[in-house]
Amino acid sequence: MKRYRWLILVVFMLAAMVSQLLWLTFAPISSEIRKIFSVSAFDVSLLSMVWPLTFVLLAIPAGIFIDRHGFKKSVSLAVTFMVFFSIIRFLSIYPKNFILLLLSQTGASLSQPFIFGSINKLSSEWFPEEEGIANGLATIGLFIGMMLALVLTPMLFLSFGIKSTLLIYAMLSCIVAILFILLATEKEGKKEEIATFTLHDLWELSKKPDFLILEYGFFAGVGGFTALLTWLEEMLHSLHGIGLKEAGFAGGLMIIGGIAGSLIIPAFSDRIKKVKIFVLADLIAGALLLFFLALVNGFPQIALISFLTGFFLMSALPLVLEICNEISGKGMEGRASSLLWFFSQAGSIILIAAIAPIKSVFRSYFYSIALLSILLLIASILFIRVKSR
Repeated sequence: MKRYRWLILVVFMLAAMVSQLLWLTFAPISSEIRKIFSVSAFDVSLLSMVWPLTFVLLAIPAGIFIDRHGFKKSVSLAVTFMVFFSIIRFLSIYPKNFILLLLSQTGASLSQPFIFGSINKLSSEWFPEEEGIANGLATIGLFIGMMLALVLTPMLFLSFGIKSTLLIYAMLSCIVAILFILLATEKEGKKEEIATFTLHDLWELSKKPDFLILEYGFFAGVGGFTALLTWLEEMLHSLHGIGLKEAGFAGGLMIIGGIAGSLIIPAFSDRIKKVKIFVLADLIAGALLLFFLALVNGFPQIALISFLTGFFLMSALPLVLEICNEISGKGMEGRASSLLWFFSQAGSIILIAAIAPIKSVFRSYFYSIALLSILLLIASILFIRVKSR
């Protein structure tokens, strides 16, 4: 079973990847979706925005479900949502029914809380000695899905059209769902351990000072990273005169940096059995790099800083999830990580909404980026008091 657990991790990564792919399907072709359905830009934005909104509502119930039923049933439910509603998405194109498309996106978004909340459960059950690298690999599936959505969707759309693109994604969802349901398995002896925990444990966990710091870290770190990616094109064009193509390349480098960091930093952390020092270094480096991103000129420098920003900011994510397991204890992994993801999605919504007003008030995106950097510096200061190895 020691080798088989890596196959379980791989099929989980595929499920996470497809979830993100479905989320951001319409983001890179939003102008074309407006033409196809004759709707406004705001209407199209709802196709992506509904995912974090759904996550905020379902994060805690999903976490409770994960702890009661285990990651296998939870992710199986998630991939079932993905299959059913990705098919409905495809069918909504034939009558060009935007309401049906939005409803199918909302239905598909039900998958995300169960997948995100299962990362800790999977790593703690199957990888107790390599939690950092297991969390890192699991989150890499999320990054790959985001990158594929931004790169693959325009290519498929231009080559085959929207109907074929959505059909391909529906077929991919079916294949991944079948693979996960057939190959993933729960570790023996865990269900009895899960059943003894109640909602009261979640309330007690949420009052722990160290856990409150982790919640703020997810709000500022993951929420800030999402806001940065969302506004990166506008920011780079306004501050440095960077064009659409170059800005897209910088965003891709940021995600690639996140993938590399999520592999390298947790591996070092597992090897030397230290976590806290790496998280502190990641937060401080990320905060400083954001300032440089706002100040430097020249695309080569911006490209390098974009890569390094993703490398340090996103490599902190699997390490904080590992600390989350230490604080919450066995049997609470799903609920604990779901609480953190709840704050990440709340941070995404709030910080994405805050970028434009701050720019309007101060007439520069420098101050919007400065806000994200300051929030990370505050997180690093608070994190000093967290008790961890």
